[in-house]
Amino acid sequence: MTSTLSSPFQLLCCRPSGEELLQQELEARHGIFSNVAASGFIQLEGHDLPAEPLIFEWQRLPNTRFFPLLKGESVPEQLTEAVWTFFAEQPSPWAIHLLTVDDGGASRLEGIARELTRRGNQLHPGLKKWERKPGKLFKQQKGMILQWACTDRGFLFSSSSPTELTATEPGGRTRMKMDSRAPSRSYLKIEEAFVRLGREPEAEQTVIDLGAAPGGWSFAFAKRGCQVTSIDNGPLKIDDACIRRIEHLHRDGLTFQLGKLQPPVDWLVGDMLIPPGKVLGLLRYWVDGHHCKNIVMNVKLPQNNPLPAMEPILEWMKRYPELQVRQFYHDRREVTIFGAVNS
Repeated sequence: MTSTLSSPFQLLCCRPSGEELLQQELEARHGIFSNVAASGFIQLEGHDLPAEPLIFEWQRLPNTRFFPLLKGESVPEQLTEAVWTFFAEQPSPWAIHLLTVDDGGASRLEGIARELTRRGNQLHPGLKKWERKPGKLFKQQKGMILQWACTDRGFLFSSSSPTELTATEPGGRTRMKMDSRAPSRSYLKIEEAFVRLGREPEAEQTVIDLGAAPGGWSFAFAKRGCQVTSIDNGPLKIDDACIRRIEHLHRDGLTFQLGKLQPPVDWLVGDMLIPPGKVLGLLRYWVDGHHCKNIVMNVKLPQNNPLPAMEPILEWMKRYPELQVRQFYHDRREVTIFGAVNS
């Protein structure tokens, strides 16, 4: 293998082992063919992507280049010069995102990053003075975000404006912190939804949680002072004082409805083990019927033909452009619909 830089290409970052879902979405919905570049990376060539994030996309890497670099091999000068080409052409603020999508090779990548930065400062005195926190560049929408990743074959790197990216976190991984009081891992999914929405529920807002047991989503709202109605025949396992803010109704989330004179709730949420067709039925009642103002709804994907199963929901969503559907970092074989409606 010769140590030469590849021509520029586009990469999309996704869930490791979820590459096939992203490829199917690209082909079926956008007519774009792709290849698996590495675990969690899909490569495209010569295609213009839609500005809006794809469902199964975590992050995008415009103008990516590849450099063969085996484990234990020292960082060559050619690579150093290549990653800092943007700075040589026009000094500007920069920040680095290290992409360890599958949690592997983190120490190797960090070592390469340190060496590239050290050599870059030697090559371009004053380089470090232009370094910024990534969050600052995203907030100001200027500068360059350098995305660096290691694969088993070599080094991937991309330099782009924050405006070209679809997530502010490295690799689009919105990793939430578990609350020890939460009764289930699903708590992380609703916490990620709040980050994606850019806002949290407010105290005294009303919430209906369909299929609530054991209570991870209900807990997330109750601990913020919301008034929660948890709908599930199963038990809640919340051992916290916030339980007083939760009314548990032993009912089926699929058939539960508001009384005719009840005002819309502030939040309708649900993480139920039901097929997409039944989720669509819930969306039609709660959203089309103006029974809620905000929604977070998880959709489990079937093993066979997941995109065709999602199509009726995607068609319905065209009526509500404010809604989004994405595969969260904390989702597994599922996606999450979220956004404000009827507000």
